Amino acid sequence: MRIDDFIEASNQAATTDEVFALLQRAVAELGFDRVMYRALRNHPDVVLPCMARSYPDEWMTHYVAKGYVDSDPVGHRCLTSNLPFRWWDSVDNRRPETAVIFHEAEEVGLKDGVAVPLHGPAGECVGIGFASTDGKTEAKAHLQRLQLLSVQFHTVHSSLTRAVPAEAPRLTPREREILLWCAKGKSSWSVGQILHIAEHSVEWHLRNIFRKLGVDSRITAVVKALHLGLISL
Repeated sequence: MRIDDFIEASNQAATTDEVFALLQRAVAELGFDRVMYRALRNHPDVVLPCMARSYPDEWMTHYVAKGYVDSDPVGHRCLTSNLPFRWWDSVDNRRPETAVIFHEAEEVGLKDGVAVPLHGPAGECVGIGFASTDGKTEAKAHLQRLQLLSVQFHTVHSSLTRAVPAEAPRLTPREREILLWCAKGKSSWSVGQILHIAEHSVEWHLRNIFRKLGVDSRITAVVKALHLGLISL
């Protein structure tokens, strides 16, 4: 499923179950047949081990019983990282025991996985885990795509579970223009050259965009702006 098709379809979702099903279908095409959406910090649902999942019940029971809710190295890395990563990349080489959880996950069929951390205002953090039961995915090649899908999913899921703001944020024409170039992968320097403004002016506009949208990165700003109809590709 193309990213723009997923955005269009998920924006039409009427329930959280519907948008979660769309996410599962999209990532299954990449070889990931298990998904977990978990609140990690400063989120309304943080008391729950997860908000939506297709991980095996056997694994979830074991995960909670072993205390992995608090000690999982993937969860710890999500709290300090803005970038998606493979599970094994969260292992502390100085503490080989941190890899035990991944060996145990393999025993129940979760043979490879990727985590996507998502950060919001007031320190909010959620993590989305994608696992493969055959372990034959090209995980590193799909990191950016999984991040885009995750941002859109989280944006829609949040809009379906929380009160909708009375008025959507407003972006200036210049801010929309900058976001559109960011969506095309342009750096701040490149955007400045295209628009004939200084690089630090681009960064200043981006900080204003992040503040208005309640995000902390370009990719989340682009996806949220698309979701709110503030820009269109």
